[in-house]
Formats: sequence, structure tokens, C-alpha cells
Amino acid sequence: MGFFDTLFGNRPRQPSPVEEVTRILERFATATSMGVDREDLARYPAKQRQVMAFHFGAIEHLAREFQLDETQILGVFVVFLDRYFIMPITETGSISERVQGFYDKPEECKFLKAGSDVCRRWHDLNERRAPLELGELLKAS
Repeated sequence: MGFFDTLFGNRPRQPSPVEEVTRILERFATATSMGVDREDLARYPAKQRQVMAFHFGAIEHLAREFQLDETQILGVFVVFLDRYFIMPITETGSISERVQGFYDKPEECKFLKAGSDVCRRWHDLNERRAPLELGELLKAS
């Protein structure tokens, strides 16, 4: 029976690239949350945008590896906003405008670039303490 199961048995479905990026981002967000004061985020919308920019940078890094297109990248970001900021999709506003702000505003752009770099070091180079840098960046800003 083992031989036939190997040949004809149901194999688990491989996750799609979007599912894989979402899974990795969930682990990354959990790691970054260790160094973040959640009460601070609730009080200061500017810090919320910085955290969003940081994680969007991580999404962009992972998107390059998994070859996601722009629509898929924005979809992953919407899921992130819904899960980590408990922001329903109807309240996320124009995602493309929010993302453009990450590039246009120097303080948010700094977090965007840092998120990409920290995610690269954490995911590719296995630097497990790298995500804690988000908390340090927030304290410095």
C-alpha cells in the first residue's frame, strides 16, 4: 500500500507566492512587535505610519524574492493592515496613496528602507535580533 500511496496519494498543495509572503510577514511582524510599545502606537498616528512603512519595506523585499506583482504586493499590505492594525479594509483608504506617502515623506521613507534592510537580514541572513531595530527606530524618532 505504501508504494501506491506514494504514487497516487494526495499531496499537500504548495502555497502560492502570496500565501508564502503573508506567512513570512506574519512571523516577521511578530518578531518586530517584541521591541514596540503598542500603547505608543495607539496614541501617535505618525508612529503607526512609520510602522506601516517599515513593514511595507519588508513586503517589498519579500515580493522581489517571490516575484509578486504590484496588485499582489498591495493585497499583502491590506491583509497586514487588517491583522496588525485591526483596520478593516473599508477604513484603509486609498492604499496606493498611503504607499506613495511612504516614498514622499522623508521620515516614512527612512522606515520603508529600514524595513526592507531588516527583513533581508532577518530572512536571508538569519539575523534573529534584527527585527528589534524597529523599536529602536521608533524611540529615536
